[in-house]
Amino acid sequence: MNKYKSIIAVIAALVLVCSLIACTQKAPTESVTQAVTDENGEPVTGENGELITEEIEAQVVTDQNGAPVTEVVTDGQGKPVTTVKDGQYQNVTQVVTQRTGGSPTAPTTGKSSGGSKTTTTKKKKSNTTTKKGSKTTTKKTPTKKPEAPSTPSGLTAKNVTVNSATLSWKNVSCSGYEAEISQDGQTYTSVSNNLTNNSVKVEKLISNTEYKFRVRAFNTNSAGTSVSEWAYGDFKTKLNTESHYITFKIKLPLSGNQDDVLVIKVNDDTYEENVKLDGSTYTFKTTKKYKAADKKNLIKYSISLKNNQSSFSGETDKTQVAVDISGGEINILDGEDDE
Repeated sequence: MNKYKSIIAVIAALVLVCSLIACTQKAPTESVTQAVTDENGEPVTGENGELITEEIEAQVVTDQNGAPVTEVVTDGQGKPVTTVKDGQYQNVTQVVTQRTGGSPTAPTTGKSSGGSKTTTTKKKKSNTTTKKGSKTTTKKTPTKKPEAPSTPSGLTAKNVTVNSATLSWKNVSCSGYEAEISQDGQTYTSVSNNLTNNSVKVEKLISNTEYKFRVRAFNTNSAGTSVSEWAYGDFKTKLNTESHYITFKIKLPLSGNQDDVLVIKVNDDTYEENVKLDGSTYTFKTTKKYKAADKKNLIKYSISLKNNQSSFSGETDKTQVAVDISGGEINILDGEDDE
């Protein structure tokens, strides 16, 4: 009987020793990268805006089954930080650790997946973070508008045709360009307000017409936009030497709706149209095509009313001509090409 009691005592002692060894085992340690913070707990960044990190020796917190405990990384407002993986947004997670040789700073207590108590270290997160392996970077939000870029130079017009041209200029360092065009140099219309290249093609121009254009560069960020000074250039479209119909838009005088005959002569051809002098704009299109041979030999035309002594003669290469005869004196207006 005493022999069995001795055996049981030895077995109990062995079980106790094994339990003590298991209890005194330390959690596994590994080299962990974490952000460097200042005295206020704010992450420290370098000149390029990347978060400065350091490697520390830390103990990995495990659950009751010995598996590492992970947590979802959150920002300063407690919102999960996400990343894109395989075309989908996923929460960023990290292994929970504590410093070796002592308790962690700013500890919080929660439950692991196995239900046991674990001690974790929470690090203060910046607004937007992206994890790449063991390196963490921070995107800084601009607090002021960017510097204005240099003014573009070398403005030229290339590939000029009857009704189009390609405007170009020398590149400057900027976010983009704005380009505008004008006939009179006073009123400009936008060609584009967000060009990324240093050239742009403009179309639907009027033949044999002088144009002015201007370009400026801009820099932009979330805090605002800064622009350079305007740079100016000019060009003239080519003469239209193709055969074409001519559309006349004639502003008639207002004279009690009286009947009259509008006489339109184009080169050697004469057209007559019955009209009422009601102040309206009368549109007439020739039934024949005409062409300008060169700058010295344009298409000749004249506009008159049979019961009115005033008349007007002019030359054109355009497909559309506007004439105002409503004030008794006939005035020719700028035409436009409709091809």
